[in-house]
Amino acid sequence: MGWFSEWSDCSVSFYFSSEQVVPYASLIATLLCFIGVILFSIMMTWGFNATVEQTRRSLRIQDWPWLDKVQVFFVVIAVLMSLFALFFLLVGFTATGATREEIYKRDQARFGGRCACATAMAWCVLLLICWLFIISITSVICCSYFIFDDLCYAMPSFTESDCIDLGVFVPLIRSFSSADLRLCGGDAQQFCALSSTARSWYIIGWIGTCLVILGLAFFLAVLSANYAHVGNASRYVELRDLAMDTPTGEYPPQKPGGAFYHP
Repeated sequence: MGWFSEWSDCSVSFYFSSEQVVPYASLIATLLCFIGVILFSIMMTWGFNATVEQTRRSLRIQDWPWLDKVQVFFVVIAVLMSLFALFFLLVGFTATGATREEIYKRDQARFGGRCACATAMAWCVLLLICWLFIISITSVICCSYFIFDDLCYAMPSFTESDCIDLGVFVPLIRSFSSADLRLCGGDAQQFCALSSTARSWYIIGWIGTCLVILGLAFFLAVLSANYAHVGNASRYVELRDLAMDTPTGEYPPQKPGGAFYHP
């Protein structure tokens, strides 16, 4: 029969595709996360250092005891995100093709696999929420530096008579600094130079954040598919065996009731 020949050919094609053991979607998501988190951590560290230098010269503050802690924070983010990406990739390997059929043969194994996929999806959603919060903060920082650059471009020259007035921020620093936040001459020139540099680094860090979010979205889609595939692993094996045992052009085995057998 023509329809059954097509069905058999599709089943055999499915069999050969199931031998694939490389989770390409998970690999792409892992690569996006790695590149994104590296860009974010390095660029945000450099941008933060430029911001600290700006603040030090504007507020006349020399002691920053918490500066090293912030730099360590970016390193911790990079390490944790890399570990989670590797965990998601491992789940992808175990739920792909022939590896899935070999590992999840028994009911207990399939239950454990679905629990692993569900746990990975829960962590993926939490990480996605965290990175959406991070990209919101990064967007605010980028917008702030665009405003600083506009103030710098509006200055005709960097002389003592041409100043940048940031007095609107005085209420925020009144408790720990008496600076008037009026930058003139050389101070204004240094402030504008650091603003231009920091803005470029923050923009690249924002792009890295977008890559991480895109990678996590990929992971969430892949893990959702893997959750369904793990639960149906035994059916895939039965369908493959049926396709290989049934000669092309013949009907598949029938149940006693006359209905076709569907594994």
